[in-house]
Amino acid sequence: MDNFVRVYSGGELVKGPSGVEFGDLSEEGIWFKAAPTYGELIDAVYEKLGLDPATHSLRAQGRTNVGGGAHRHFIMVPIGDDMSWSNYVKAVFNGTDWNCLEVYVQTEKRASTSTEVVSSEHELMDSEPPDAQHQNAPPPDPAQSASLFTPSMVNAYAPTVHSMRARLRKPRTNTRTYAGKGSAEVQFGQYQCGASEPVDTTTYTLIGLYDMDHRARALASGKNLTELNPRNREPLRFDKRYECYLRPAGLMGLVNISKAGLPSIDRALVSALVDRWRPETHTFHMPCGELTITLQDVSMILGLPIAGRAVTLNQTECYSESYQRYLGKAPPLDKARHGLKVAWIRAQFNNCPDDTDEETVKKHARAYILSLVGGLLFPDASGDRYNAYPFPLIADLENIGSYSWGSATLAYLYRAMCDACRRQSEQGNLTGCLLLLQLWSWERFPIGRPDMVKLKYPNVDELEDERDRPTVGLRWVVGVCTYRSAPARCYEHFTNEFDLLTDDQVVWSPYREERVEKLQLAPICTQDSHLWLTQAPLVFFFMVEVYTPERVMRQFGLHQECPPPFRDTSVELHWYDVSAKYYHLLHWPCTIVFYSRKL
Repeated sequence: MDNFVRVYSGGELVKGPSGVEFGDLSEEGIWFKAAPTYGELIDAVYEKLGLDPATHSLRAQGRTNVGGGAHRHFIMVPIGDDMSWSNYVKAVFNGTDWNCLEVYVQTEKRASTSTEVVSSEHELMDSEPPDAQHQNAPPPDPAQSASLFTPSMVNAYAPTVHSMRARLRKPRTNTRTYAGKGSAEVQFGQYQCGASEPVDTTTYTLIGLYDMDHRARALASGKNLTELNPRNREPLRFDKRYECYLRPAGLMGLVNISKAGLPSIDRALVSALVDRWRPETHTFHMPCGELTITLQDVSMILGLPIAGRAVTLNQTECYSESYQRYLGKAPPLDKARHGLKVAWIRAQFNNCPDDTDEETVKKHARAYILSLVGGLLFPDASGDRYNAYPFPLIADLENIGSYSWGSATLAYLYRAMCDACRRQSEQGNLTGCLLLLQLWSWERFPIGRPDMVKLKYPNVDELEDERDRPTVGLRWVVGVCTYRSAPARCYEHFTNEFDLLTDDQVVWSPYREERVEKLQLAPICTQDSHLWLTQAPLVFFFMVEVYTPERVMRQFGLHQECPPPFRDTSVELHWYDVSAKYYHLLHWPCTIVFYSRKL
């Protein structure tokens, strides 16, 4: 009912078990003939409270529920103009079960009638403490890019919905031009000896090349976007005879999740996450700070190895010859497209005969690992093929475990999100390890997360090998979960929820020591912990991605430097791509070792 507003005044808000509560505040109900505009609301509040706009100013905030189902969590959203009022109304009525407009107003007597009226939006911004420090701040090197928020993002210091005019206003700072392709004007504050004054990061422009087509900018301009189309493939049928090859490869964690039943990818959730991904920093920009998927998440959720050689090679044998040599047969020749057809692989290798020899088992094991790696970790956008780039590395079963599959998975996902965040068409695809992306989101955010009713893990005492122990990600597929009914316009609903995400809703450190001990995880989940804070690049064949854990130190339970150190993720690296047709002509070194460098 958008023509009825409850107005609360005459006191202070209180913190309750479900977030913000009104306590003993005075309540007034205001009816309108139709959904009111912001101006009509303020005029009605003045009249209802018996106040004169010439002698009193109003500061308004709306209460909304950002929880889900029976788990309600109320926060306050400042309202200062038509845009912030419209956003608040949409957040309340877009699929939530708390469809009531509740506005809290604070009144303040003007110093004199001649004093210029200051909008409540600017009052709220000016009320922030001058020494406020936040995880999101402009980079110390002004020659690079500066802003770390899109215009559609919420103010970094508080869950405030600002007008477009306020978000794009020019700060009182110097200006330089970003030197490089897709040049864009960059504004930055003054830095001396590493110190900086608090700066609203939303006033800083982003690299024009990325921001021009970014989904977040399109949403801010009022464009209706559709969900991205997730791409992943189901692996082949598992056979217990493959375990002797999977354990040394460090892939049992992923195998156990696959065997238990892969969760369906939530298109709306992953699309809403990608909307907040920034290629400049390789992080998600939330109202409460930056977060990202780290090597720690890859280890804990999927149990993939981090230490090892980079996933790349100098290919000397064509793929068709490799297929014939290691699979015993080659697919029909297709020069136009790279990869192995899912239908062909399933027809040839989905069932390993019971009474077959060891060599045949090896061939089926290679096909299974290819379907696991090429279908879940590195899926491409084709929709009907397994990514075959890793096949030469998989073919050597004895040395699969010598590669850093975890860092390669993260590199591929980073590149996929950097590409997808600029796709606005209805046919836009999202590749990368979406299983990792979704489970990572469930571990940290309440948005779109199923309710864990009962944790159900296998009895580790009955396992033959400790490497078969579970990973953190397994709990979401073997545990008893209840899935909340999808709200109407699910994608828009999740987008609004992320716009209103608060600090206390985020699980910043889900891998606490006491929890890890209780779960009795596989050793591979923590064996490479010394590499979680490395600054080495992430490599997957022709993809080289910058890894920036220094921007999200809070996720590791460490102190976050503000502003965080800025390292360029390189526009040129994001541009670099190569077709499968010419990839074999490249000469990549295959002796790169993933190493650790202290921060």
